[in-house]
Amino acid sequence: MPSDLLVLCTDLQDLKATGKVWVLMNSDSQEEILYPNDPKIVITVDEDLKQLIRGIDTPREFMDVERELQKAGMKPATNSARREAMAGVPRSQIPKPQKKKRRESKRTKYTNAHLPELLQFSVPT
Repeated sequence: MPSDLLVLCTDLQDLKATGKVWVLMNSDSQEEILYPNDPKIVITVDEDLKQLIRGIDTPREFMDVERELQKAGMKPATNSARREAMAGVPRSQIPKPQKKKRRESKRTKYTNAHLPELLQFSVPT
């Protein structure tokens, strides 16, 4: 089994090195997701669009991105627990939503008054 895993890892590294797969990394879990790079599909982008995108000034730190989103009235979609810890806000100070207390239901005993023959029990002696 370990040798199969070793062969798989070397195969994946070869695919990455040759550019036969695209590698995207999840920022929260640091897992790599591999997508096939199909050579039949050729994507061309105009130089004007490239220059327009490169001209956009974006914050380097993700905390800055979160602040900008909050200023614009948007809520960040990513898990910010790690970023809160890095910013110095202890997770224990974040208020937890209160759970509603369950009411105990008062069960009432119902009898089928319309079926009296079923309710007559005889006790064996």
